Parts: sequence; C-alpha cells; structure tokens
Amino acid sequence: MVQKRNETVPVEELVESIPVGSFVTTFWDQFEQSSERAKKLREDQEDAYFNALREVINFNKQYRKSLSSLYEQARKTNKEVVSEVVQQINTGIDKEAVASEDREELKNQFNEVSGQLEKLALTPVRSFFNIIDQLEDSFEKNAESGLAYSREHRNAWLEVRKEYAKKARNTQLDLVERSKNSLKELVKTR
Repeated sequence: MVQKRNETVPVEELVESIPVGSFVTTFWDQFEQSSERAKKLREDQEDAYFNALREVINFNKQYRKSLSSLYEQARKTNKEVVSEVVQQINTGIDKEAVASEDREELKNQFNEVSGQLEKLALTPVRSFFNIIDQLEDSFEKNAESGLAYSREHRNAWLEVRKEYAKKARNTQLDLVERSKNSLKELVKTR
C-alpha cells in the first residue's frame, strides 16, 4: 500500500492565493466596457435617426422640386396649345373684319389676363411649399440642437458616473484588502 503524503499548505499561503481582488477588478472592467458599448450604441442610434431625418427632408425637397418642374412643363405645354388655338382663331376670322391693331391689343390683354390668373393660381401652392420648407428646416435644426444638448447633458453625467465607479472600485478593492488582512490576522492568532 502506498502511503499518501499529507501535504498541508500553510493557511497564510492559502489566504494569499485567493484572487478576490482580480474578481473585483474584472467586474469593474466589464462594467466600464458595458457602459462604453451602451454609450456608443446610443450615439449610433441618434446618428442614424438624424441621418434618416435628413434623408426624408431631402427626399421631400426633391419631390416638391419635381412637382414644380412638372407644373412648369405643363404650363409650357398649355402655353403652346393656347398660342396654337389663337393662331387657328386668327386664321379663321376675316382679317378685314377686325383691325390688326385691335387684334394685337386683344392678344396682349389675353396674355396679361392668363398671366395674372396663373400667378393667382400659383400663389397658394408656392406659399404652401415655402411653409413646408421652413418647417422642415426648423425641424432639422431643432433635432440637431436637441441631439447636441442631449449629448452634452449625458456627457456631463457620464463624468459623474465615471468618478462614482472609480470611487466604488477603489472602495471595494480596499474592502477586499482589509478582509484579506483581517483573515491573515485571524489565522495567525489561531
């Protein structure tokens, strides 16, 4: 029969070998990493929101611009149709019945009236587009300033939280060290 050697490790060495301090350090390191990841995630979400907001505003502006160009194209086409109709009417009317001076005056009056009607019809549409542009621009500026304020406010509190975490870490490490020393003293007295 082989006799087992009974090796006893001194209790003091056993107390020294307990890696309690590294546990506390690891815990606080993971806490800080988690906080940094959460901060980065939050800022990424805010940036994504703001970029999406800008994209929507740009899309809306492009859409209104295309509507305006579509209107301009329709206006041009209508003007061509009207001038064609006027020409056909002019050729159909007996040239001697209406004096050419009266005809030119009638043409000018017709063009002036159609121009005024067009301006009158366009005024509400342009006003609406201008109001929408102003609202979108102010919304974008407000969102941007709101994000800046939020980040500034959060960063101020972040400094407080970091200082608190630093104090808590040091306090826990100090507590662990005191506990180890107390345990050593307890072991020595026995």
